[in-house]
Formats: sequence, C-alpha cells, structure tokens
Amino acid sequence: MTSHKFKVGDRVRLVKLASTNTVEAFLNMVTTAEITRPGDVWEVTRLLPADQAGFQYHVRGSHDGPARLVREEQLRPA
Repeated sequence: MTSHKFKVGDRVRLVKLASTNTVEAFLNMVTTAEITRPGDVWEVTRLLPADQAGFQYHVRGSHDGPARLVREEQLRPA
C-alpha cells in the first residue's frame, strides 16, 4: 500500500499542472494565481485519505492566508 509523500509540518511549494480539460485548466490558473506568488511556501496541516486520483492535503500559506485543499501531484518540497 502506498503512503503519503509529505507529512504534517512539511514545507512545500504549489506547482501549476497542465490539464487537457479546459474548465479544470482555467480554474487551476485562476485559483492558483489568486492565492500564490512565486516563491510562496506552504505548510502541510492535514493528511487526507486517497481517492481515485491519489492523496490530498490541507496546506496553509506562511503568509497566514486561507487553507487550501491540494492533490499530492500539485506539491513539491520547499
């Protein structure tokens, strides 16, 4: 069984993912641009169970912004 790549307290960066679904690509572009800046570091605050697409995490920005739900493939170590 696979496990989470990151753990609570890990510092990560969000990456934009290319999508063939135009609606998903647009939403990713808009929501990522609204709350992130290049170089922003986020902290993993909660691990969520896997679904069909993989593991999810709650992350919170170091700039005390809102928490965000992200998929594991959207994260890179900071």
